[in-house]
Amino acid sequence: MIESEISDTTRRPSMSELQEPGRDDACGGRTSIFKSGSPFSNRLYRYIAGGALVVFAVVWHMRATGRFSWITVASFALYVWLCLIYGRTFILATRHLALSKAGLSYQFLGGFFAFNTLLFALALISPLGMVVNISLLTAVALGLDAFTGRLVGKTIDRCDELPSLLCILLAGTATTLWCSEAQVPLLSDGSEIVWRTWRDAFIHARQISVFSQAHGLATIQELNMAGTAARIYHFASYLPAAAIAVMTSSTAVESYSAVQLPLGILLTGLAAFTLVACMWGPWPAFAASAALLLLPDAYQQGFANRYLSYNFLAQANLGMLYGLACAALAWTFIFDGCSRGSYRAILVGYFFLSLCLTYKAHIFVASAFVALLFTCLFFSGLRAGRRIIFTLACTAGFAAVIAWSQGMDRVPVMRLDGSGAAWYVMQLLKDYDDGAIKEFFSRVLVRERHSVIVDGLYAVALLSLSTFGLWLLAVAAVAILAKKRISPALLWFPLIILVNYFVMSLGLAIDTRGHGTPDELLNRPLVWAYFCVVCWSVGGAYYLAFGAHAPPTRRQGVVLLALVTCGVAGPLIFGPNLQTFPTRKGHESYEKFNAIPRCLFKAAQFIRQHGSQGDIVQDSENDPRFILSALTERQLFASATLFGGRVSGHQERLESLRDFKLVRSAGEWRSYLALHRIDWYLLHPQSAVAWPEGIFRNVAFACDGYRVFRASD
Repeated sequence: MIESEISDTTRRPSMSELQEPGRDDACGGRTSIFKSGSPFSNRLYRYIAGGALVVFAVVWHMRATGRFSWITVASFALYVWLCLIYGRTFILATRHLALSKAGLSYQFLGGFFAFNTLLFALALISPLGMVVNISLLTAVALGLDAFTGRLVGKTIDRCDELPSLLCILLAGTATTLWCSEAQVPLLSDGSEIVWRTWRDAFIHARQISVFSQAHGLATIQELNMAGTAARIYHFASYLPAAAIAVMTSSTAVESYSAVQLPLGILLTGLAAFTLVACMWGPWPAFAASAALLLLPDAYQQGFANRYLSYNFLAQANLGMLYGLACAALAWTFIFDGCSRGSYRAILVGYFFLSLCLTYKAHIFVASAFVALLFTCLFFSGLRAGRRIIFTLACTAGFAAVIAWSQGMDRVPVMRLDGSGAAWYVMQLLKDYDDGAIKEFFSRVLVRERHSVIVDGLYAVALLSLSTFGLWLLAVAAVAILAKKRISPALLWFPLIILVNYFVMSLGLAIDTRGHGTPDELLNRPLVWAYFCVVCWSVGGAYYLAFGAHAPPTRRQGVVLLALVTCGVAGPLIFGPNLQTFPTRKGHESYEKFNAIPRCLFKAAQFIRQHGSQGDIVQDSENDPRFILSALTERQLFASATLFGGRVSGHQERLESLRDFKLVRSAGEWRSYLALHRIDWYLLHPQSAVAWPEGIFRNVAFACDGYRVFRASD
C-alpha cells in the first residue's frame, strides 16, 4: 500500500542516508527494542493506522455533534479509504522522484492533497453537486485500487511502518486534546450560547456550507453580498468539512469543529513526519512530529506575545494548518530532488508549492522565493557559474512576477521597502502581556533613540524571542553539533528560513488593499518558520543521538516513550483558552467575543429548518460577523463587513437596507423583499423600524424580541 512496498532496483540513497556513511539502513538493521517490520507486521501496522484514523475522526465528530451513527462511521471510513487509495496512486506515480521513508503518513498526506484538490476542482467546475462529485471520485478510486493493487501485490515491504503508525496514533491523540474546547458541547448561561473558538469560526462555517451546497463556480457568491461572484482564494481547506457535512447531514458549524480544525492539526503532524523523514529518517521524524504537536511554543514558554504564537495563529487561522502540510510535502520533493540532481522531482515540489495558493496563500508567499533560491544553491551537480546565472535569473523572474501581480487589485501589496516595519513593531508591542519583556522592548524601541541599524537589531531580537523562544537555542545547538555530519543543504535550510522570515516581517510594506489585516504578509510567515525550526531541530537532535534508527537499548526506548507520554500534558496545560487574546480588549475570554443570544441561535435554526438552500437571508444589524449566515447556511443579502475586499455596489446596498427600515407601508415592505429576492428577514430587538403594525402580525418566529419574517407570508 505504500512506497516502501514498491520494488525499485535502481533505488538510490535519499538525503538522510547520505549524511553518515557506514550506518545501517534507516529502515532497520540495528539491534533495538523496536524490531524492523516484516511484510506481515507492516500490513498489520497499516490496518491499525487506517482504523485509528477512522476512530479518531468518529470521536471528533461525536464530541462536536453529540451524536453517533453508523452512517458517520461509514462516511469517515470512505473518506480515509479514498485518501489512502489516492495516496497509493500518488506514491506509485512519483516513486522514481522521491524516496520517502515516511510510510503510511506520507501515503495519507499525499493522498489527501490529491483527493481533496480534485474535489475542490470539481466543486468549481461541476454543476452536479457534492454527492455526485464524491461518487465520481469514488468510482475513480475503485479503478485505481484494482490497478495499483496488482502492482503493489508483486512487491515486498522494505521499510518499517512502526514509526509511521506511532506518528499517526500520537497525532490523533494530540489533536483530540488540542480540540477539547472547540468540540465540547456549547456553553450556555441560559440567555447566551458560547462558542469556544476564535471569532472567525462563523466565517469558516459559512464557507463550509458554501462548498457543501456548490454546483459549480456560478453558484459560489461573495459572503458579504448576494449576487456577486466569489473571488476564489485559498478555499480548498473547506472541502473536507463540506464533504463530511453532506455525507453525515451535519451542520456547517459542527463540521468546522468536527473536521476542519482537527484534520488540519493531524495533517501538520503527518507533514512534520514526512518532511523530517526525508531529512533525517523515520525515527527522527517521529520525534519531530511529537515536538511540534506536544511541546509549548514561544508564547507558552513565557515570551509573552500571543500574536507571535504558533499554536494560536495556526488554529485561529486554520487554513494555515493545511498550507503548512502542503508546503512540507512540496519540500520533501525539493530536498530529494536537490540531493539526487532530479529536475523532475523539483518540478513536482514546485507544483505542490503552487498548490498552497489554494490552501493558504500566505504559506506560498513565505516559501516561493526560498524554494527557488534553495534549488539554485544546492541542486546537485551544478557548476558554480551556472548556480550564479540561475540564481540571478530566478531572482529577476520572481521580482518581475511580483511587479506584474501588483497591477491586480485582488493581490495584496507586496513591496519590499521596509515601510511596514515601524507600524508592525508598534502593533506587536501593544500585544505583549505586561511584564519585563514588554517593558524592555518598549524602552529600547520607543522611549530611547537609536540608529536605524540598532532599532533593526532590536526588532529582530523581538521577533526571535517571541516567535521561537527556546527553539532558537535548540536550532543553533544542533547546527553547531551537526555541521560536520550533514550536507550543506540540510545545514543551511533553517538559516535560510529564518532570514526569509525576518526579511518579510521587517521588510514588507503593509497591505492597503483591504484583503485582510494590513500585516498579514508580515505576520503569518511565522507559522512556516516555526514549523521548520522545530522539526529540523528535534529531528537533528534525535539523529545526533541515535542516528536514523530507534533507540538501540531498552532503557533508551523507555526514556523516549516516557518523554512522549509526559509531552501529552502540553495540550492539556496550554489548550484551555488557546483561541482567546488576553491583551486585546473584548477578546480576553470566549464569553466576551464569541457569545450569542440563545434566541438568535433559535431564530437561525428556524430559518435553516424551514427554508431552502437557495434562500437569501438578511439581518437587521447587517450580520457583521456572519453569525446568521453561518447558522442558517444561507446566502446573506448584504453584510456590514467587507470580508474579502471591496465589492462594487456594496455601500449602496447597505444604504438601501437602512432606508428599508423606514418604509411605512406593507406594500413597500413586500416590494423591497421581492425586488431583492430576500426570503427571510431577522429583526433584532434593538433595531428601530417604522414599519406598519400589520407587518408584525405575520411573524414566522419570535423569541425574546427577535422576530423572523418570511417574505412569502
